[in-house]
Amino acid sequence: MIDFLKNKGQKAYDEISAIAEKPNLLFSNDREQNSAEASYNLFTIHKLNKLIKKDNISINELEQVLSFVEASWSSYLRKHYIGKSFVFYFWGDYQIPAIRVSVVSYYEGRELPFECILNKISDMKEVLSQYKVKALFDGITVIESDEFDEGNDNNKDEAEDTYMLTIYCNIIDC
Repeated sequence: MIDFLKNKGQKAYDEISAIAEKPNLLFSNDREQNSAEASYNLFTIHKLNKLIKKDNISINELEQVLSFVEASWSSYLRKHYIGKSFVFYFWGDYQIPAIRVSVVSYYEGRELPFECILNKISDMKEVLSQYKVKALFDGITVIESDEFDEGNDNNKDEAEDTYMLTIYCNIIDC
């Protein structure tokens, strides 16, 4: 399904294949453990960045890549966890930059383990388009200043509470 990626970037192909085909996922029967599940089942995809930065891979092709990971994990989960539901999700981490993917057990009324406002969407292209535009492929620019803003720390908690993260999420029923 992602053979086209071999011609564009062998390292990216190898990274995606390893994540999709050998997931090594861990789950608990305790609904309070979804943060631990999310952390353990978190994968960071870096190798696509060069292709994205140089515009050598389209949004449609990126969608095929992430759909491949989702389909592979869905097959794995349906084989090993019959009768259980999961949430597959991914987002762009613009500062690293990387695409992050994870899966957690689904519990009605239990949100994904993020400490910010979530903009949950079902369109992969929207997340990937935002990532392509916002990712800091050339690193973060540090502006040095001799001035110290004492009031800045007071707004830190407020800024974290209002940060909105756009994520793709899909419930997988086994």
